Amino acid sequence: MIKSPTLRFLRNENGSLSVEACFAVPILAWAITATFVFFDAFKTLNITQKATYTVADMISREEAAVDDDYIKSMYEIYYYLASGGGGGPAALRISVVEMVTDPLTGVDALELVWSEGVNYDALTEIDPIEDRIPGISAGEQLVVVESVKEWSPAFAVGLATYQFSEIALARPRFSPKICWQTTVGCLTPAGGAGT
Repeated sequence: MIKSPTLRFLRNENGSLSVEACFAVPILAWAITATFVFFDAFKTLNITQKATYTVADMISREEAAVDDDYIKSMYEIYYYLASGGGGGPAALRISVVEMVTDPLTGVDALELVWSEGVNYDALTEIDPIEDRIPGISAGEQLVVVESVKEWSPAFAVGLATYQFSEIALARPRFSPKICWQTTVGCLTPAGGAGT
């Protein structure tokens, strides 16, 4: 029986691998690229967290009063450590909070001692971070380090530019308080008595 050319063409399986490859290769290329981008995003998140914790740990070890130059140095350290996840914009804010007992009522309340930032507005009240502070004893201080690092995907795979925000808390280690340069009775950065 003689088959028509059309019928032979429809039943012919030669070249089916090439057709399948045309569908599979773009999907495979997208999957490999997306894996790289997602890995880069998680790497940036991890580096940002570690850099924030490192800065908090460094400040918690201070015995002398902290000043503007010290805060800028902490930002430079943070940016250097966090730039392993890409060189996008970054911001850092360092605040110190203390649990204070009201002498009239005897009620304990968190109080903002001082706050400074680089590319980040300093706090004027404790409300924005109060819910992130764990319970501490009266007279105890905590260093609160907040950071923001911008990340942009290297390839367009469905992810947009994102800002990773981190917060790290640390108790002062070697002195009972982390003082600002103008605090009375604290040591200055140079080691002399504060004003």
